[in-house]
Amino acid sequence: MAWFEVDIFNKSVDVDLHEYTHRTALIVAREKVREAYEHGYKTVRLIHGAANAQSRDGGGSIKFAMRDMLNRGEFNAWAHDRNSGGHKVGDASIVLSLRKNPAPVDKGWKDMPIGEY
Repeated sequence: MAWFEVDIFNKSVDVDLHEYTHRTALIVAREKVREAYEHGYKTVRLIHGAANAQSRDGGGSIKFAMRDMLNRGEFNAWAHDRNSGGHKVGDASIVLSLRKNPAPVDKGWKDMPIGEY
């Protein structure tokens, strides 16, 4: 089951992208990173799985798509530049270091879409 967890003390969000198609995972990742920034959070961990996939041919399409998004700067509106040294790219997840929001909002979080697998 796809899920997300908000840690109000550490100002971090974990987002599990399992059970989503490639396309939906990209949409959800972008949305949750934006939402975490809006709330003034510091980090977002995108859990993509495929820890054993070492190349695009070996599976892990979401894993490599998340890395591509980071490299292309698709998170830059909310997260630090990929060369900032603040991100942690792991085998099963990516932790993004978010920019400081000067005017965070205090509202509820949107639900995750229902898993597709």
